[in-house]
Amino acid sequence: MATSAAPVVKVDLDSLTSLAGKTIIVTGASSGIGLEVAEFFYDHGANVVFVGGRKRPDTYVDLDSPRALVRQCDISSWDSQVEVFEAAKQKFGRIDIVCLNAGVAEPRGQFFDVKVDESGRPLPIDTRVIDVDLKGTMYGIALGIHYLKDNGGTVIMVTSRAGYGGNEIMPGYSAAKNGATGLLRSLAGSAKEKGIALAIVAPHITFTPGPFPLDYKRGPEAFEKMRAKLEKVGIHLSSSRTCALACAYIVQGGLDQAGAGLLVENDEIYNIEQALKDSTPEWFKVKGDTKAAREEYAKNMEASGRA
Repeated sequence: MATSAAPVVKVDLDSLTSLAGKTIIVTGASSGIGLEVAEFFYDHGANVVFVGGRKRPDTYVDLDSPRALVRQCDISSWDSQVEVFEAAKQKFGRIDIVCLNAGVAEPRGQFFDVKVDESGRPLPIDTRVIDVDLKGTMYGIALGIHYLKDNGGTVIMVTSRAGYGGNEIMPGYSAAKNGATGLLRSLAGSAKEKGIALAIVAPHITFTPGPFPLDYKRGPEAFEKMRAKLEKVGIHLSSSRTCALACAYIVQGGLDQAGAGLLVENDEIYNIEQALKDSTPEWFKVKGDTKAAREEYAKNMEASGRA
């Protein structure tokens, strides 16, 4: 069966003037993609909540300006996230956009190298990647819908190419990101009915401090140098700015972007979610889930006392 490439998304920078005056919460905004998204929206006139850990963002933005707010947050904590949303609403009056970017990686090889205590009893593997990347994202979506439901808006999950496949180096990370893809497909329709566009930006390898702790520097010179180096081994590097453009494109599109999944690779943006829908076999669609089946299942669960 013939396959087609995912549609390439082109962002019209002149169309982004409507970002001005909106309020966006960006988690993981201390550095990397999150910081780039926060700065991009600030530069386009938005009110920005820089959400991070203990590290204060190293940015040219005046963080004491009327359009900026900095908050520390434990993304895996519901109460900690609530405090961020409340602070944003108190300062700016409303929230229009939530960008759930915060994430962590995991120890390599832990599934094949379980540690033991002094008695030889196996110790638990590290599951912080699930606590932050999946549970924290679930919290952020629920709170985003809660705070945006009166006026509508956009909730973006910044996930990963690993959310559309597997990653043998980071299996737990891939599981968390695949979980986010499942959340998109499960919640986007209902969220749209409430006036909220839920979408994904899924970057492939991006030039950020996380994967490049020794070589990372901000600016085009360091990026182009690393990009040229990696192209020799078949890796197509992207910049954080392209990820920010993808987020802006989703916000600009409003409810038309509900359920979108945009892959960022080689500094281009592809509509991967649409391409996958288009290529889904008809036999699977016929055998797949339907609204009627879901409603019947929900009724049975309620009758059994399990819902």
